[in-house]
Amino acid sequence: MSIAPDHHLALLLPELEAGGAQRVMLLLAREFAARGHRVDLVLLQATGPLLAEIPDNVRLVDLAAHAHGLGQLGFTLSSIRRLGAWLKKERPEALLSTITGANLVAILARRVAGIPLRLAIREAVTLENHTGTVRRRAMRWLYPRADAVIALTAVMADQLIRDLAVPPGKIHCIPNPVDAERIRARGREPLAHPWLDDPNLKVVISAGRLIPQKDYATLLRAFALLPPAMPTRLIIVGEGPERPRLEALATELGIDTRIDLPGFDANPWRWMARADLFVLSSLWEGHPNALLEALALGLPAAVTEYDASVRSLAASGIIALVPPAAPPALSEEIYRITVETIPRRPPITATFEAGTADAYLATLGCSPINSSNKAS
Repeated sequence: MSIAPDHHLALLLPELEAGGAQRVMLLLAREFAARGHRVDLVLLQATGPLLAEIPDNVRLVDLAAHAHGLGQLGFTLSSIRRLGAWLKKERPEALLSTITGANLVAILARRVAGIPLRLAIREAVTLENHTGTVRRRAMRWLYPRADAVIALTAVMADQLIRDLAVPPGKIHCIPNPVDAERIRARGREPLAHPWLDDPNLKVVISAGRLIPQKDYATLLRAFALLPPAMPTRLIIVGEGPERPRLEALATELGIDTRIDLPGFDANPWRWMARADLFVLSSLWEGHPNALLEALALGLPAAVTEYDASVRSLAASGIIALVPPAAPPALSEEIYRITVETIPRRPPITATFEAGTADAYLATLGCSPINSSNKAS
């Protein structure tokens, strides 16, 4: 099924909370629309701070799914029914979904709709994230039924083939896009913060949702191991359910006056651009946007070895690699980088190039010739 320009593409997300997958889909929606395609951004529920980032030439579709008092099962059934009805009515030529729950909904809703539809699903995290037996079985049953399955790294591609029985011919390995030019421009936007304005301080930065996966507790414990008199501060930009636990831990460790949790900011890059070191402390990841964005800004980075794919960056000297959940090792790297005053390296030049958009459009059945025609 090949799709010409000016045709109808739909992108599916559960919501627009502040996550890397959501930002990637917004980038793709913007690029697809710029190429002359009609683009609908379909949300199971239209919630989240990134709603303000939807491009003007992309239509928002709110399915307004709800649980009907039946918990997660009720929400899932409502999502399948509403998406299926929308697909049958609107009849897009192709659907791209991301985040596991939405992927499962998309596969079942296509069957409910009973229409010709090219379906590509993007798996955003490594399979270590999916520990529940029911979900893993659902993924193994349904993922092979998609027309294309997008993995962010070769490690993830191998997992999809080995653990979920996705046919190798359906796998497309496409790293996350980074719009480096836009990130650097946004990084120059104004920001007033006493630590970032103090030339005598070294500021360690991290950015992401405050959730267990990010393991910010390890980052706090690592920071607490630094000498108290060291002129270093820690800022974690993001919001989430772990905030009370992290604030209590910071107080317990005696570092509450040397850390700041400013909450969500739609422009985390202005914080990164003014910091001295980026830290990724995650237990697992897919292909983390925050790290790629920090590298695009030229920041030195200390990163946990969340999977084998990150080793290539460490081997090239771009990042310092430490074991996950190891505060002493992470603290040692923070100390080394800040004390040695490792300068910013030339920014990684990866950007949201035409080739990235072409790769995604190819999974949706768009021919390379058609997908290269930009709208004037």
